[in-house]
Amino acid sequence: MARLVKRVLIVGAAAVFALAALFASDSGNAVRAIAIGVAVLPLGLFIAVRRPRIIYCAMALELGAIPFADVPGVNFPLGLVLAVLVAITAVLQLPRTGVKLSALEWWCIALVVASTVSMIVTWTSSFDTIEYLKWFIATSMFFSLRRLSPVDLRAFGRWFVYGVSAAAVFGAALLAFDPAGKVLDSLAIIGYGSAGDNLRYVFSASGATVRLTGTFIDPNAGGLFLAIGFFLALALFRGFPRVALCVILLGALGLTLSRSALLSVGVAVLVYVAFRSGRFGHKLRGLGVFAALGAIALMIPAIQDRLLAALDPSDVGASARESALAQFPTQVAGHWLFGLGWGRIEFRDPTVGQEVNFVANSPLLTVYRGGLITGAIFTIILIIGIVRSFRALSQNRSQLTIVGAGFVGISLVALQLDFPVVTIYPVTMVFSVLLAFLPELVPLARRQEPMPVALPEKVGVTR
Repeated sequence: MARLVKRVLIVGAAAVFALAALFASDSGNAVRAIAIGVAVLPLGLFIAVRRPRIIYCAMALELGAIPFADVPGVNFPLGLVLAVLVAITAVLQLPRTGVKLSALEWWCIALVVASTVSMIVTWTSSFDTIEYLKWFIATSMFFSLRRLSPVDLRAFGRWFVYGVSAAAVFGAALLAFDPAGKVLDSLAIIGYGSAGDNLRYVFSASGATVRLTGTFIDPNAGGLFLAIGFFLALALFRGFPRVALCVILLGALGLTLSRSALLSVGVAVLVYVAFRSGRFGHKLRGLGVFAALGAIALMIPAIQDRLLAALDPSDVGASARESALAQFPTQVAGHWLFGLGWGRIEFRDPTVGQEVNFVANSPLLTVYRGGLITGAIFTIILIIGIVRSFRALSQNRSQLTIVGAGFVGISLVALQLDFPVVTIYPVTMVFSVLLAFLPELVPLARRQEPMPVALPEKVGVTR
């Protein structure tokens, strides 16, 4: 009992300090948040101890369906609150024998330490603290999920797929019937909506095409959510549900017109077919299905123009990336060791971000914000994940090998062409989910164990 109380006090104190820092910029919100917290604390502790999977599944559903939602009545991210609850719940369920950390976890701890030092050294305002805490809570999701049992982790993944599939259907419906996003404005109570200014376009020779955004707000961020949901759907479902969910997710992914996400999926499938151990005939059939889907996608003019534009030297996006890479050394000059800082306005204001034109590459942007040490550790984490994924593919160890292939595709394509994983906390959080599901690191439950689709029986605290 003393050990349990100690865990509650330690995690609770950390959560209070983190949330208090985030609320520091708005005392009115802080008072309301504290009132809400006091009201729901008894129920939350009961659920954390007796029905922990409710919290896990709620977090997964929220992250997939409404990742940018706020707590109703309080201008504070709902995802961060749930992530803290998941961390508390995971700590309460730790065994007495202790926890053995993998090499990937140790490097993630090193990333947190280096990032903390960078933030302290470059600190100039409360914005640095707020942005750092958002990133810290989002990154800590990896450690929380690593503490789950295989069955609980499977349940988390399935509920995430349900959430992101629901968001995909909602986004497609908005695109078809309400492209201006006026329906999205009705969700202002949870922080969505921007007075009808929800449209995102891509311009090509055939004209302007509206991109799917929905509750993902940004089409490129949405592409990463949908891609990761697609990989988890392949790994965690079977039969008709698997086919239906994959069709929904791939269809929505195409509507985002996110080149980085589309190419990441393509690379992932090629890696899976080429390196996974298995019969050549099965590989050939899989490659044929993928080739057919790719041909169908390229028959859609908007997708065809979007992908082929990447090869055009006059493409606005490509030229902006080249310019950002060219000026990157000048921007970081004199700040190589600890970076330029965490709360910079270009990370918070899209207009300023376009004017600054910081580098659209996740490892380099980590250097831009946190310095060379932080960027090097982040790159090492990617390399470890890629190596483990290839090892699992060659040995065909679990159903999660497709997730490993997805990690390879996203690391080699999306993270080299875009930056939301670094600066947008929900995308950081979903990347933490991808890390937690890597094969070899977190093996799935055995096939004879039931795949939970509802809340489980009572789960007590290990004594």
